Amino acid sequence: MPLNREGTLTADEVYALTAFLLNINGVIPEDEVLDAKSLPKVKMPIGDRYAPLPEWKPRTPRLKGYPY
Repeated sequence: MPLNREGTLTADEVYALTAFLLNINGVIPEDEVLDAKSLPKVKMPIGDRYAPLPEWKPRTPRLKGYPY
């Protein structure tokens, strides 16, 4: 992120973006600070019922029809 420039955000920008997305979806309060220690402690609404991720190999399309 941004598109075609993956990996260009700093760690602080990634945490800020993640905090924003979690906040607007009601998962964390607006004043919550996310970092390497606090992010793993966030309780997601779905709990432990995540769907397994399909196997993905580098340099292959992520999804059928995904441009890169």
